[in-house]
Amino acid sequence: MSQEDMKQRIREKFSYLFKGGELEMRKPHFAQMYINKGEEAGRKRDQFFDDAFVEIMMDLFQRWIQTELHEVQLRESLYQNVLALGAVNGKLDEYQTYARNAAFLIENETKEDEDKDES
Repeated sequence: MSQEDMKQRIREKFSYLFKGGELEMRKPHFAQMYINKGEEAGRKRDQFFDDAFVEIMMDLFQRWIQTELHEVQLRESLYQNVLALGAVNGKLDEYQTYARNAAFLIENETKEDEDKDES
């Protein structure tokens, strides 16, 4: 099955959910989900991640410095750990950004709906 065939099957199967190119029925649910994830990410970051992130990065860096040049696999493994830790940090940032944006978008949509009702 080609990628285009797969896209078409997905469109056909889920087309009832879409209205005007947007996922109308589930939009409030997704917005609330992003707000909850963002708040949780912020709490986890405040409670754990900020301090632990710095300590883990320093531990990995010190371990990397102690390796010999010929220990390529170990050095690569340490590097991959740093990348993974950075990806977690980036994902927490992303969740917090989505939460801030979702709250703003919900507020704007409510105002737009009120403006339409007044007109």
